[in-house]
Amino acid sequence: MITATAGWSEAVEERAQRLLRYQVGTEGPDGAPVTVQTMFERCGFTPIASARFLMCIPPLTAMHELTKTVTRFRIDGEACSDPGGMAKAALSFAGRAVAVHELHPERRFVAGVISSLLGLQGPSRR
Repeated sequence: MITATAGWSEAVEERAQRLLRYQVGTEGPDGAPVTVQTMFERCGFTPIASARFLMCIPPLTAMHELTKTVTRFRIDGEACSDPGGMAKAALSFAGRAVAVHELHPERRFVAGVISSLLGLQGPSRR
């Protein structure tokens, strides 16, 4: 919780609002849009607090948490066929880094160094 509150900024607020506007599908005969905000409300979460939280926690944790929510959510009784993909798309739409190449350049460099040291890079070209 300390990390989440310490990381708040206007940028976090802006990204949280974008996340809430992301359309996850439509429902009913008239095709009414269903957004992340609707999903959070129907799952019993406070939408704004949940979106802010997802913008402040580590990226992979945010992906995991949002994927869990998408997995349990239903639109017209149907589950999402790709909860992880939906979570990634929603977080990306909000401007949240969800992959190593989207991280801040300094973090990318450190991740690359650590990967090299641990031998996690792909096969070398010799």
